Amino acid sequence: MGEFKSPETVEAETMLAKAVSIMKADGNLDESELSVLRDIASRLGIGEGDIDAILNDPESVENSLPTDPFKRALFIVFMASAVWADGHADESEQHLLSEIGKSLDYTSEQIRTATEAVASAMKSGEGEFDPALIAVKVASVFS
Repeated sequence: MGEFKSPETVEAETMLAKAVSIMKADGNLDESELSVLRDIASRLGIGEGDIDAILNDPESVENSLPTDPFKRALFIVFMASAVWADGHADESEQHLLSEIGKSLDYTSEQIRTATEAVASAMKSGEGEFDPALIAVKVASVFS
């Protein structure tokens, strides 16, 4: 395309594309998952047109991983949020989260910590789910 994108934009699109892949792992992308996806995109500054392009072809997105510990924690929290977006963690989604996480050099402990924190927050149902707050809590395993 020849379009210049900042490193932060490429990282954000990578996060969203991986979340889409996880959400699609069970063969169903429902409204609750789309709602979480749009919330993630909004937090990352990704517009509707880019969301649609990523939804249609998440594999076409360039991979760019953040190096900052908080951003890495936020990335895995967003991916774990994708697993729990429809209120339950499907086995195929959990497996893909682990697979993607490991391919992106996350440790099993980092993946488990983020997943447990997201699951706990989703199950508690207290107030609005805030991935950034969860990422702050789990960032310690990224230092």
